[in-house]
Amino acid sequence: MVVSGWPGTGKSTIAERIAADLGATVAGYDWVMSGLREVPEVWDRVELPVERQRRVAWNLLLRIAEQQLARGGSCVLDLVARAPVPEEGRALAARYGGRVAVIECTCADPDLHRSRVEGRRRGIPGWYELTWEHVARTRLHYVPLAEPKLVIDAADPVHANHARVRDYLELA
Repeated sequence: MVVSGWPGTGKSTIAERIAADLGATVAGYDWVMSGLREVPEVWDRVELPVERQRRVAWNLLLRIAEQQLARGGSCVLDLVARAPVPEEGRALAARYGGRVAVIECTCADPDLHRSRVEGRRRGIPGWYELTWEHVARTRLHYVPLAEPKLVIDAADPVHANHARVRDYLELA
């Protein structure tokens, strides 16, 4: 499963809840990349251009997912996904007889979104907290995935979004 969307819209919360429902592993972009950031000679090579950083992260996330699929498990990927992420995920899942569902997280209320970003502290070792300015730029330039997907809005209660995702995945 791929949980994507703007930063600060509840991707990680939904990913964690659905992973708990499925007994799955969560593999998050920020968590994986924070490990590389703590090795300066690696991070200096990976950080920029951002397209290279994304590719490295995606390769690492795919390996985690493949490890879980190979043992008969499931994996929930938590990231701001761009094409070809879902296509590559589908090809990987198909090799193991699995499927990929895509959930895209948004927030229709910019003021609420800003308060969520400015008020959060994720505590990921070696990683940084995003500023609203960074997230606002992401909102402007984000290209929604052209996949079959479920879109959820962070303005809705978490329990309601969790229920919608469960229904979409036919877990209810």
